[in-house]
Order: sequence, then C-alpha cells, then structure tokens
Amino acid sequence: MMKVVHETASFEAMGGKQMSWVIRIIVTAVAGFTAVASAETVKIALPVASLESMPIYVASQKGLFKKHGIEVEVVTSRGGGEAMKAYLAGEVQIVATGFPEVGLMRARGVDVELFFAQTSRVPFALVARKDLNLNSVSGLKGKTVAVTSPGSLTSILARYFVRQAGLDPDKDVTLISVGGGGELLGALKSGRADAAMLFEPFVTIALQEGLATMLVDVPKELDAFSSSPLSISKTFMEKSSKDAYALFEALKEALTFIHHDKAGTLEIARKQFANANPQVLEAALARMEPWYSKDGRFSRANVEQTQRIAVDLRIMPQAFPYDDVVAPPAREGGK
Repeated sequence: MMKVVHETASFEAMGGKQMSWVIRIIVTAVAGFTAVASAETVKIALPVASLESMPIYVASQKGLFKKHGIEVEVVTSRGGGEAMKAYLAGEVQIVATGFPEVGLMRARGVDVELFFAQTSRVPFALVARKDLNLNSVSGLKGKTVAVTSPGSLTSILARYFVRQAGLDPDKDVTLISVGGGGELLGALKSGRADAAMLFEPFVTIALQEGLATMLVDVPKELDAFSSSPLSISKTFMEKSSKDAYALFEALKEALTFIHHDKAGTLEIARKQFANANPQVLEAALARMEPWYSKDGRFSRANVEQTQRIAVDLRIMPQAFPYDDVVAPPAREGGK
C-alpha cells in the first residue's frame, strides 16, 4: 500500500532551487543528520507532484508496493527545500533529488546516493516565442531566457545549451528566474521573456497553443541528468536492504507498465492530476514515454557526463566515482 500526503499538488518547478539554499540547508542540518536505518513504512519526500513521478503513482494505484511486501508513504512538499530538510532530519528514507544536490551533499559529508532513475534523461525543452521566428539557440544572443530559479535544473540546462551554441550565458543572454511552470508560460505570453526552459506539461501546452517553437528537445540532445531521481542513504541500503530492494522492484515493475500500457498509464495520470486538461496529459505522456527509464538504473555515461557539466559550470566542487554515488541496485548490471 501507499499513503500519499499532499501538501501541494501542482506541476511546478522541477530540479533544485538555488545552490545557495542547498548549501545553507546542508550546513545547518548536517551536524544532526542521522540516516533512518529501518522503519515499518518507507517514506519518500517529493518536492512537487509531477509527471516525472508516474512510476510512484503507478506502483501505488496498481498495488505494486503491496505486491512486493512494502508499505510506502509519499509526502509531496512545497518545493525542493522542504523535501531536502525532511531527508536531512531523518524524517524520510528517500528523497527525490539528484545532481547537483547529491554532489553538494556528498561534498559536505552527507550520507546519500542515487537509488532509482524515474527517467533516463530530462524531458525538458528550450523554447522561444513563436513571433520571434528563431530556429537556433544562437539566435538568443541579446535575448532573455526564463528559468525557474538560479541553480535549478532549468537554469543549469539553459546555461549549458547557450554555451554549446557558442554564447556566454553570463554576457550574451539574460537569465531571469520567474518561479514555476505557470510563471514560465506567463513570462513568454507577456513578452517578459523571449525564451524559456520548460518541463512537462508546459512544453506541450506552449507548443499546442502556438505560443512557442522548440529550439532544443533536451532528451534528444543530451544524455545527462535525470529528472526527479530518487536518492537514499547507504546506511538504509545496508541495514534495511530487503525494504530497499522491494521498493526498487516495485518501481521497476511500474516502469514496465508505463511502457507497455499507455492507456492504463493515462488513466492513472488523470486520477492523479484530476484538474489537468486530459488532452494535454495524453500529449505530455506521449512525449515523455521514451524517456521514462526502462529499468530504474543510472548509466555510467549519464552520471559521469552529468558531473562533468556540473563541475564545468562551477555548480559542484568535484566529481565522485560512479560506484560511490549510485546504490547497488541502480548501477549498470544491478550490482
């Protein structure tokens, strides 16, 4: 069974917030950090309710947690800060966060490693206002690009692709932080932003409404990062390995369902996000389906490329060995 505690349920900003708040949270909490070694109920902290977490919602509604003999409670917080605090305080065993946050926490001595890849790549898109008639990222020189917040995954990817186009993200474009997905669309509609790094379902909304054109379909261009990956402590993996592996297998089975039963997945999504436009949900899931992970594992190439980008952009101080930041069931080959 799974109990879902919704403190909020919206398609808002994915990824981390500012690197500064990550460091502040880590510094203030790390002294008292104690990994939860065992529990009757395994608790997962999500920063937001999102389509990236469909494996969790499928496992819940299809009874897969119960099938694998595990009780799961999901707490959907008011953003990444609250989810991170819950993990550092030992209130939950698992938190939806990945790089660069995992790297920043490891640099501060926090016991954390990647546990389950809900997506294999990041299903974001860099889009530009349709009226600008842009067809390449290089055309963004002198333009304004909207992201959720400084240091967020939307910001990291925007800076990366601007740099890949031969532009300086600090000089040739202006990055503005506007908040969640609705605010990103609002910035495009009002003309406050010329372009934006969007996530689903806002990519689909922007394209269907004729508001924007796609400059970069991120998962097709970059094998790095993973949106809403789940992370765990080594302590919990070692002392409650039965629960950890049961959770992994339940979520892995949910991924199989997502890839083989699109109608069933859409039905679950419509229940989970009852206020969302059904046509938008269907289109967004269709775009995301190829990028949901096949087996919940993180490829070595993806993890290493992710860390290279984070270090190169000076977001993380250092890179870590693959086997040191990926839990055994989530490694290539599953060990």
